[in-house]
Amino acid sequence: MSGLPESTLRYYESIGIVGPIERDPSSGHRVYSDEDLDLLLAISCLNVTGMPLSRMREYLANRSQGAQRAGEQVELLAEQARQLDQEMAELELRRRYVQVKTHYWQALGQGDPQGAQEVLDRGTDVVNAIRSFARQRKGALRQAPVCDEPAKSRAQGATAAQPR
Repeated sequence: MSGLPESTLRYYESIGIVGPIERDPSSGHRVYSDEDLDLLLAISCLNVTGMPLSRMREYLANRSQGAQRAGEQVELLAEQARQLDQEMAELELRRRYVQVKTHYWQALGQGDPQGAQEVLDRGTDVVNAIRSFARQRKGALRQAPVCDEPAKSRAQGATAAQPR
């Protein structure tokens, strides 16, 4: 009915995102009113945007207050838009990194180590940005050499440009 899995519906009810749902007296199954379904649709839409549960709670509390809380709603949604903008920029960076790596390996596969090095040289800003991003996200990446070649090839003194 709502498009959400039963387990999600039960979870939202158990943590108070939605209030208790009426039950059919004979079967004990939940019976959702139109208002319940409207609320679940709003929650589903917020969930799709990646909004955290704490902000969903705030949004839903404000929603019940109507126009009095319009300013708070605008700020919550603006913050979510900023978060999505950040995620889009990060996704674009990851795509650009994959492109650099693809072009590198294409050049290397065509027997063009000089072209592979040129790809790396042109892609240095992307590689550095993705390293920075990885450090921020994981907190564990160190300034170790980054190489996709097996250790055996490196140990044998491979002369091809080293991927970053």
